[in-house]
Amino acid sequence: MNPQISRSQYIFLITWLILGTGILVMPFTVGQFVTRDGWITALLFLVGGIVMAGVVAAFVRIFPEQSLIEGLHTAFGPRLGRLVSLSMLIWIFVTECIVLREIGLFIGTTVLWNTPEFIITGLFMVPVCFAVYMGLEVMGRMAEIITPLGFGISFALYLLAMQHADFSRLQPVLADGWSPILRSGIVPWAYSAEFLLVLQVRRAVPRRFIVRDLFIAAASIAGTGVIVELTISMVLGPTVTYTAYPVLEVVRSIRLGEFLERLDPLYVMGVVSTTFLKIAFFHYTFSDSIREWCNLRHQRAAVWSAATLVWTGSMFLVRNIAELQHFILHVAFGYFAFTAVFVPLLAVFVQWIRTRAGRSSAP
Repeated sequence: MNPQISRSQYIFLITWLILGTGILVMPFTVGQFVTRDGWITALLFLVGGIVMAGVVAAFVRIFPEQSLIEGLHTAFGPRLGRLVSLSMLIWIFVTECIVLREIGLFIGTTVLWNTPEFIITGLFMVPVCFAVYMGLEVMGRMAEIITPLGFGISFALYLLAMQHADFSRLQPVLADGWSPILRSGIVPWAYSAEFLLVLQVRRAVPRRFIVRDLFIAAASIAGTGVIVELTISMVLGPTVTYTAYPVLEVVRSIRLGEFLERLDPLYVMGVVSTTFLKIAFFHYTFSDSIREWCNLRHQRAAVWSAATLVWTGSMFLVRNIAELQHFILHVAFGYFAFTAVFVPLLAVFVQWIRTRAGRSSAP
């Protein structure tokens, strides 16, 4: 199959795959452990990105021209492989439900206070389904439009917020040692596991760039995280620990005279747009995984039914924001590490053993 998206579109999509809701969740989780040294935690994201790039590279090498689900079926056989790939489907489903709940809570908290959350998430999934139904190329073109605007507006907002910056809040560096920094890096490392989804769309991506561009995206995400964490630390200081959406509070602090204020709607619109790309990418891989697992002709057959499943799951799997925060802080890393790192590497190892055994038994 010929590539459906360009290299730049691929980089933009996988960048927002992490930053889509990462810009909401990661500053909060980092602030639960460190305040001054959060920028070091952002740099640690590179470790998770490199690990996931290695997992993707190993999978691509052992399973050429096969997607994630197809590779698991090849490695473990038709019966056990379907059970293992079902666990991968469940992981994608649960993660998409969590992401949808995150954006639902954010919109309900910041904009639509009196609107029930199930209505917000239901309406949000309608354009997502249309984008997924039209295919990955449409999503790639949307990413090309949204990315320059998103980064440009974000950079301008951070510059405007620097009027309240206090550089003394960044010192002393490493005053509390490395332990809280490493603990705060758990969530960014868990988020890096989402890079595994590129294996499900590898046929639509230029083959020689599928792995190397993961490093570019990881570096971009880490760089953005450093800027965000430095700004949060200098503007909010220790109060970041008690703030659910630190970046939003930074934007709300911007005041220039009496005519430039209340710029937080720009930030909200940006978060909604980038989260739309993230959920669309997730839903595309989820629908395509269902297609391969159920032997359907096209992923379009599963788009709307899968959306209904995700919409329902987002309400019942996570009942409130306390459960959401508990999952992100205490459950996500172990669950993601096992499913997105251990299982693919186990499939690579099993297939490697089978290949060597087949070669040694050949006459």
